[in-house]
Order: sequence, then C-alpha cells, then structure tokens
Amino acid sequence: MSRISTDATGPRRFRIAFGSTVGFLALLCAVFFALGYFQGPKLASAQLDTAAVISQGNQQLRLFANQTVAQVADDQVTITPAASFSVSTSDDVIAVQFDERLRYDTEYTVTVSGVTSTFLPQSSTIDYSFTTDSPELFFLDRGSPDDQIVSTGLTGSDREVVYSGTRIQDFRPLLNSVAVVSLNDDRTSSLQLASLRDGVSENVLLPDAASIGELDSSTSGTVIGFTLTSADAGIGQVNSNNLYTIDLDAGRTVTPVLGIDGQPLRVLGWQFIPGSSSLLALSNDRSLLMIDPDTGTITLLGQFSEFGMISTDGTTVTMVDPMGLVALTIADGRLQRLAASPVQGEDAFLGATSVLAGGDRIEKVVVSDDSGTRFASLLVYDDGTESRILYQTPDGRGSISDFTLSPNGQYVAIETVPDNTASVSDGYFYDSRSTSVTTIIVEVDTGAQVRSFEGFALDW
Repeated sequence: MSRISTDATGPRRFRIAFGSTVGFLALLCAVFFALGYFQGPKLASAQLDTAAVISQGNQQLRLFANQTVAQVADDQVTITPAASFSVSTSDDVIAVQFDERLRYDTEYTVTVSGVTSTFLPQSSTIDYSFTTDSPELFFLDRGSPDDQIVSTGLTGSDREVVYSGTRIQDFRPLLNSVAVVSLNDDRTSSLQLASLRDGVSENVLLPDAASIGELDSSTSGTVIGFTLTSADAGIGQVNSNNLYTIDLDAGRTVTPVLGIDGQPLRVLGWQFIPGSSSLLALSNDRSLLMIDPDTGTITLLGQFSEFGMISTDGTTVTMVDPMGLVALTIADGRLQRLAASPVQGEDAFLGATSVLAGGDRIEKVVVSDDSGTRFASLLVYDDGTESRILYQTPDGRGSISDFTLSPNGQYVAIETVPDNTASVSDGYFYDSRSTSVTTIIVEVDTGAQVRSFEGFALDW
C-alpha cells in the first residue's frame, strides 16, 4: 500500500522564497523610482528634424523628460554654438524653438539647467547634442553633347546628373522634381517637369508661343513662377514680360498674376518671398507690389526703377530709385539708403546687394587702382562701417556676374569669369553665359573658399 505525503515543507518554502524575491524586487524598484525622482528629471528621448532645421526657421527641438517638468525660462537654456531661440514647456516636454535656420553640418549642444518636476524641488541638468545636415546643391553645367543639371554637396567632388538635355536655359529644384526651361529653335522656350525619382518628364502646356524668363519657385517647392514674352512682337503681342504662376499641387494650370487694375501684370523684375507663398513684383509702371497668388491680395510698397534682391529671411528687399540703391523693410515700408563702405581704405562703387538677417550686407562692388584706369570686381561683407573682401578674381583679370546666399546666410555662391580677355559666350540667345563661368563657394564668416566647380545658377 502506497503512502501519500502530507509534508507541506516544500510548498511553504517555495512561497516564502517567492514572496521574498517579489518583495526584494519591489523594494529595488521603489529605490530606483525614488532615486530617479529625488535626482530630478532626466532626458528620456528627443525629437528634431535635422534637415528642416537648416532650410527653415522656427523649427523645434523637443526634449522628452522622464516625468512632468516645471516651466523652463529662456535663461535656463544655453545653445552652443549660439543660436537665437525661445523655449516652452508642456507636461514632460521642453520645446526649444530655433528662430532662424541653423548652420550646415554643425554639432550643436543644448543645455537646460535647473530643470525640476512639478512635484519635487530637486533639480537636474539636461544636455542634448545633435549634428545638422549638409545641404544638397544643384547647378547647371552647359556643355557638349548635352547640358546637365547636377546635384552635389557642399564639400567633396561627388556629382550626380539629375537631368540632361539640349540648350537648358534655366531650372529650379522642387520637392520631388525639377522645373526645366529649354530653348527651342524658333527662340521660344519650353517648360518640363522632370521627376527626381525616376527621371520621367512631362511638358507643361504654355498659353502662348513665348520665351520664358525669371523662373523662380516658392520655398515650399509647390509653386513656380516665370515671365512670358510672345514670339510675335508688335501691337497685338499677347505677352510682354507677363508674370504667371503654376500651383503644382492643384495641377498644371498656367495662371496669370493680376495687377491692381485686375489685368495681367507685366513686370520689370520679381521674386517669391522666402518662407512665404507671396511674391514681390516690380510692374512696368514702376510700382513695387506684394501679391498673394492664393488670395489675390495686393499691397503697394512704393515706386522704384529697378528690382534688386530679397534677403534670405524674407524681411528686406533692395531696390533702385532715382537716387540710388535702397533697402526696403517689407513689413513697414521703412527705407534705408545704401552706400558701400570703404574697402581697405579705398572708396567702392556699389552694385548688387543682399541684406543679411542682422542688417549687415553682402555686396558686389567695383574699386579702381591708384591710376583710376583699372577696375577690380569684388564681393565684400559690409558691416556698415567697413567692407571685408570675400572674393576677388585672380589678379583682377576676371569679373563677378552674380552671387547667391545660402538660406542660412553661412555661405555665398559666386558666379565668376576668371579671365575676361579669354572669355567666350556660349551663344544662348537668352540667359547666355561665358563658357568659362565658374562657381566659387565661400564661407561668409571666414572668407574661406570651400568649393569650386564649372557651372552656374547654383540653387541651395
């Protein structure tokens, strides 16, 4: 006969051991929980678009703490290298908003000191570091057998042809495509939209057999604009520098921009305002207009004779009036008359000018030698008191045809002809260039040259 044991020692020991283990783990969790709270809030995670932060202002770094945090003031935040910002707090999130675009390929450290929870006074310091992206650049390289639109980087020598074709006049990169203007045999222009993904292109039907000029795109990359001038000149000419836009999100309709009188607008110059869907246009009657193509709202900003350059932050435009060059603040219409500051103690003659966010300027100037018979073309940084040379052609033999600031103001791309005596035109009947045109990229703060290549029309 078998016996059934009634000894409860085994199960009792198991329950005791299990209970002890659970108790110990609970105590350990409580200790760690208490330590976490008594040491102050810690960083749990962070969120930032490192590509958007170099192309657009007002981008946010969101710091997620491991507990709800008290309000953080601006003076608790330090950013290295320095950048203007504002800070806000909500629940467990500290949001640092950068007022302006940050520098390219740069490591930033954000330090938030004196961070406390909403329940306990213990404070802590939260640190977070990140590296911004480097921009993708596009430029036009005309040559044989085809012209090429090339994608490249700020440094190095890598290049990728994103579109090739005959007689490319101009282009603008968009979100997922590139708008390309090409010249036809009859001296009219055609407009294509070429996909950056698969290279497939589509022709855009224009309202007139015409030449295209002054192609531009909005910051969003969803709207393009250009002027049309009919091939048939004369009294019945349909278009003569008439301004048109295409909202690519709404289709491929070419829409005329209307002036104050409700008629299609003829312009002497125009450009989209950076960071906005609105544009500035100088009409044939010399009226500077700010126009919102979406609503049709028009604001008259004054009378000028020549269109200049809009600042990269979209706040200021340079214009020419009968007295010379002026800077116009778009928001309030305030005018500042401009004159070039001395370059190494020598007087300079002012040309194309772009105003920086802080009020300093990038200028194309001309200076003469002691004899007054030879002139050199320079690009300078003007702080309002004196000018610092950013670039001049070797031995003063060449010329500077154009320049374009990076959206964050860190670099300037300079179109230059190295030697005027050896320069030969490419023969394009619109937007012709020297066959030796070269683009030099210079860092504004230091004047250091970081890149050069054959080509022009660099787009940041």
